[in-house]
Amino acid sequence: MNRVISVERDLDLLANLAARLLETPVATITLYDSDDDGGIDMVDTISHAATCCDESWAASHPGIDIKQLGSPRNAMTQHLGLYASVPIRNGNGGTIGMVACADDEAKDLGEEGLATLKHIAAIASAVAQA
Repeated sequence: MNRVISVERDLDLLANLAARLLETPVATITLYDSDDDGGIDMVDTISHAATCCDESWAASHPGIDIKQLGSPRNAMTQHLGLYASVPIRNGNGGTIGMVACADDEAKDLGEEGLATLKHIAAIASAVAQA
C-alpha cells in the first residue's frame, strides 16, 4: 500500500477515535510542513488535515471553518464553546502538527480528556514519522 495513503487512512481513523473518546462532534489532526531555522519551527503550510465531523453538526454550524482548528490562533476566532488542542511533536520536540477537538457546547474535558488528546497526538506523531 502506498505510504501516503496509509498515513492518511491512519490519521483519519485517529481523528474518528478522538471524536468518539472525547464525545465531541469535531476532531482534527493537522500535520504541518515546517522549516526548522535554528531550533524554531516555522509553520509554512498544512500538509494534511484529518477530520472527523458530525454531518448534522456541521450543517447546523455553517459559519465554523473546521479547517481552522489546526491553528489555535485561528480556531479561537470561531466562537466555539469548547476548543482544546495539543501539539504533535517530532523526536526532537519540535511541533509538527496539532490534534484538536471542538464543540459549540461549553464543557471541560478534564484531565482524562486532555490525556486522551495527548495520547492521540503521540500516536499521530508515530504514524507521521513511520
